[in-house]
Amino acid sequence: MLLAKIVAVAILVWFFHSAKENGQEPFKWAIIGLVGFGITWEAAHLITDAMTENRLIASILPAVIAAVGAWAIRQKLVSDTKKL
Repeated sequence: MLLAKIVAVAILVWFFHSAKENGQEPFKWAIIGLVGFGITWEAAHLITDAMTENRLIASILPAVIAAVGAWAIRQKLVSDTKKL
């Protein structure tokens, strides 16, 4: 759970700075990134809890999956700004 919180803060900062670099609203992007991370983390957490008894895997894997999901969300936001 601590890893997920650390990654969530990093995602928040990453999206904020990415929005500034692309001339978009930083707080809007930061919220989108944080919500996307949270939803993805929760879904991955439920799945890994149901599939494994190993607590280490069940705590690390959702954070990694959610970070990949946040990366995909950021890629979509950046590509949308370049279309404008």
